[in-house]
Amino acid sequence: MSSESPWKRTVSALWGFFAPRYVPGTIRPNLISAAISAVSVAVSCLLFTPQLGVISLLGAMTPFWETGRPFWARVRNSLLVSCGLTAMMAAGVLVAPLRWAIVPFSVLVILVVGVVYYAFMLTRGPSPVMMVYAAVVGTYFGADSQLGWKMVEVTAFASLLTSALLLLPLAFGPRRPEQQAIAAARRAVAAYKELAVEDDQDQRLARNSAYQAVSNARLTLESAWPANRSDRFRSMATELMQLDARLANTVVDRAGMDANVRALSADTPLQARPSWQFLLSHALRGDSVAWFTTWRMALAAGIAGIVAEACDIGHPYWAIMSATIIINQWTDRVTATRRAAHRTVGTLIGVGVVWAVSAAHPSPWGAAVVVIACMIGQYLLFSMNYALALVFITPMALLAVEATGAGGTVATIIFDRTLDTVIGALAAVAVTWGTSWFFPRRLVRSQSNRAEAAIAAVERVDDPFSPEGRRARAELQYELIHHLSILDRAVADDPRLDDLAGAEHAVADRGYLALGRAWSARSVSAHRTVTVRSDEPTRSVMDDLLWR
Repeated sequence: MSSESPWKRTVSALWGFFAPRYVPGTIRPNLISAAISAVSVAVSCLLFTPQLGVISLLGAMTPFWETGRPFWARVRNSLLVSCGLTAMMAAGVLVAPLRWAIVPFSVLVILVVGVVYYAFMLTRGPSPVMMVYAAVVGTYFGADSQLGWKMVEVTAFASLLTSALLLLPLAFGPRRPEQQAIAAARRAVAAYKELAVEDDQDQRLARNSAYQAVSNARLTLESAWPANRSDRFRSMATELMQLDARLANTVVDRAGMDANVRALSADTPLQARPSWQFLLSHALRGDSVAWFTTWRMALAAGIAGIVAEACDIGHPYWAIMSATIIINQWTDRVTATRRAAHRTVGTLIGVGVVWAVSAAHPSPWGAAVVVIACMIGQYLLFSMNYALALVFITPMALLAVEATGAGGTVATIIFDRTLDTVIGALAAVAVTWGTSWFFPRRLVRSQSNRAEAAIAAVERVDDPFSPEGRRARAELQYELIHHLSILDRAVADDPRLDDLAGAEHAVADRGYLALGRAWSARSVSAHRTVTVRSDEPTRSVMDDLLWR
């Protein structure tokens, strides 16, 4: 029996629920992102009036996609995100007059956007929720077609302005994203190399983290095109190749084999990511995590939308989005339930803030200032504590809707938001628990089969550095990076699967060993054995390495 009093237990539980958990390295980039978004909303309010300008929130949150990318990647991806958000909202406005079609439309958007996102988004992003939100909120504002198309215009402007502002931080460090990615890979490889060999589990986690960091650095350097011809870029690419070789050397050495691995050669792996055909087919497999996550989102959103419509709630899109946001990642049942509780409790506190602000009868500009302040708060708190973030997100969203005059009275907005949140949370929890008894085992088995097939493909090729061999190694590395993550999430969701851990760890060990042995000098065909000193790469060989 615990000796703690009920009061102390209650305080401890509340602290555990609301305690912010600082994630190192997040404050500075989040402040920069918050500042960029705040400027975009403020400018939109100046140009479109504060009543319309506050709806620029969605377009102004483009920084969630773009932190950590090089200059030209930010240009390309910002334009893609801006066009995507605008197109999604426009589609929602077009569907809005057909009320019966709103829920099916929302489900279809989740299925399409979810598959595309999880298939091709290999680096940091905010999940597919933003794109889905743009479409679903368009179905609400589109009830008034004139207002709906104004919202589309404001969203397009804000997202493009934010995209332009995202380029400004790079004026103070044009190569900072690439340097940070290389530095992260350097730390991860060193941590794995220096780790004591006694603990197998820690070794596996460190090895997986090292390969993930090297893969992220490759993707970052690859995305720098066309700014990839300078000597500085060549130097970073050379260092990354050396890190990759050092990682392979460590894997082979710890397996008790002869680690005869080049530091740098003309056979260095060149493909940073698998082909788009592989990624899409992988996501569309019936037992892939991408498809599992996507159809669960769509199912929860569909249930929440149907219930909200049956209750004749004025803002059913909030129920759809609450369910989608809670279940947009594959987490175990306890974590998903906790996230639903965070969203519900945070929303309840947030509507209290809305009530207090509305009671003060702020001017349109006063309300805009509160919205911007809340937006900054959610940037800082989102990664620390979801419930606290919702205390800021809820007033931000509700005051923006109220400002447009499309949401009815404050009391109506608050009631709808509260009820929709509860409906969405219950739908998400029900789908999570209902699908977690059977599917995790299927996902582990499917992933294991794919990893085994990828290992066999690498071992089958005569020359690991031929186009076929490079493609096989890229696909194997992709499978292995996801392998332990899928196993860990499945065991957390269904502890009965812990008996699979030994066999799946053995699969991962064989796979990483196959990747490491591919670097062996003896595995290279005789016609392509050109070894280069790692500290003095020649220009002609580097040209062949990087630009072939």
